[in-house]
Amino acid sequence: MLYIQQCVTSCDCFTRSSNMIPLNGLLVLFFQILSLQDVNSDVFSSVYKLKLLATKEGRLLEIFKEYKESICSGNNIMSAPLNRLYKQLEHTVNVSSRDESYQENPLNILHLLHRYLHKWPLVLENVFCDCCLISEPERDFASAYNKFKEDCDDWPIEYDLQGAVRSLLRLRTTYVLDIDKLITGEIHEEKSEALPWDLLELILIETEALEMLDETIQWCDSILNSFQNTLTEDSNIFRISIIQIKARIYHKASFTRNAAKLLEEFKEEGPLSVKEDYQLYVKESTDNVENSDEVVSVRDWPLHKREIDNHEKQLCRGKQKKSTQESSHLHCYYSNTRIPYFKAKAEEMNKDPKIFVFHDVIYEHEIILLKREASKTFERSGLQQYGKRLDNSDDIRLSYNGWVWSTDSTTRRVDHRIQLLTGLDTTERSLLSSSEPYQVVNYGIGGFFNVHRDNLYNPIWGPPQDEDLEIVRGSGDRIATWIFYMDDVREGGATIFPELNTRIPVEKGAAAFWYNLLPNGDIDPRLEHGGCPVLLGSKWISNKWIREEGQMFRRPCRLQYNATI
Repeated sequence: MLYIQQCVTSCDCFTRSSNMIPLNGLLVLFFQILSLQDVNSDVFSSVYKLKLLATKEGRLLEIFKEYKESICSGNNIMSAPLNRLYKQLEHTVNVSSRDESYQENPLNILHLLHRYLHKWPLVLENVFCDCCLISEPERDFASAYNKFKEDCDDWPIEYDLQGAVRSLLRLRTTYVLDIDKLITGEIHEEKSEALPWDLLELILIETEALEMLDETIQWCDSILNSFQNTLTEDSNIFRISIIQIKARIYHKASFTRNAAKLLEEFKEEGPLSVKEDYQLYVKESTDNVENSDEVVSVRDWPLHKREIDNHEKQLCRGKQKKSTQESSHLHCYYSNTRIPYFKAKAEEMNKDPKIFVFHDVIYEHEIILLKREASKTFERSGLQQYGKRLDNSDDIRLSYNGWVWSTDSTTRRVDHRIQLLTGLDTTERSLLSSSEPYQVVNYGIGGFFNVHRDNLYNPIWGPPQDEDLEIVRGSGDRIATWIFYMDDVREGGATIFPELNTRIPVEKGAAAFWYNLLPNGDIDPRLEHGGCPVLLGSKWISNKWIREEGQMFRRPCRLQYNATI
């Protein structure tokens, strides 16, 4: 708005004519667009929703193109800033809106959200600030843009971009991605655009906010290295701000003398805030006699827990594997069912407790139906206990999900197939169902699910929980879990069992199966599992949780646990 006011007061060319709207009309249109209420869409939590957003951006480019053609047809010239913006957006948006795999790269998602939040508002400001001469093309552009934003119920907000940046940091620390390559737009030889300065600055803000001190230093060093040959005034200002952030991290880590040394070159002619920081660090290092005479070696950083290379992250990378002795006892075979001619390709992933993967057990038309029906009721995933949502924290789970009931012949056939392969009752009833409806899940940028148990802690012999769904109220705990993998993922997304050192990679058409309860009805604590962050690709799964109800003759209760059962 400041830019508009400056333009209005400085433009001598502002006149009225029959095809121009008055300044008041301009401001009304401009405020109408900017005052549209942002929706907390959590769009970064689902690649499916991000793909829809990318497709919609194609319409935004069409609106911009129509404005450009309208200007040129009237023998006018579009301003230089708008021309630059159009050239920047034209190729990228065309690729983004037409290539379905574009949003399966986390860097592309960052660029998409950045365009919505910072590029398109810049287009709007420049359209309405060309000496404030508002003619028919500007009015048409305002109307079309306004209509688009009203209809776009998942227009991203800053929270989405912040969440996407945090997801990138999770991917970086989980899969040990090269920061230098990330800055230039490369992940595992897949190329994207280089990260702009404001995104790099946001990354540093988030690493510092998460107290990831070592991560912040690594990003600072890589950014400074990438700008060392750049001599423009703007890049030098950016360089100084990065050095200031690095010095602040040194100070937080109690390396105050090192922090002062970093800012020494700016103590005379640097920005005021930098000089103030320098004076503070010098004073504190002087007051502290220890380490006051020389710069100390920086090591043993006070790392944040998210930076620790723990067992779970090693499992996600496939670095931790079962011993040769354990692996030698695992087999692949054709699993028999009650129907002699129907067998399934079964792979043992763990012997005790048993974890299986059944290959090629869901067909393409069934996958399409589950995705389509679930997307109609998509909402941000949360933790469930007794059927009640407890939490949807970004630090616990990052995905969208919808529920699909077995109300048609296709889903009933899938139910019957699970029943044949597991030997358990999977019937959905109006009361006391033996299984829950399908929970279809699509993960977002770096989508993951922290290590957890599927148990609901409401055994069949206990009182029914009022918060539980009516169809499974009184049906007991989740005796077993069945997970369909409905898309291939190029990198990441594996299901891991840290206690068992077991990792199940994503394979389209396959399904994982295990029991959550021991045969005596007790919870098996070894079955804690989690979903690794998705690095490249879009991960779709469908959970089928099987309850205790109806299993008494299919999996009889035993007082003692036997691993061979």
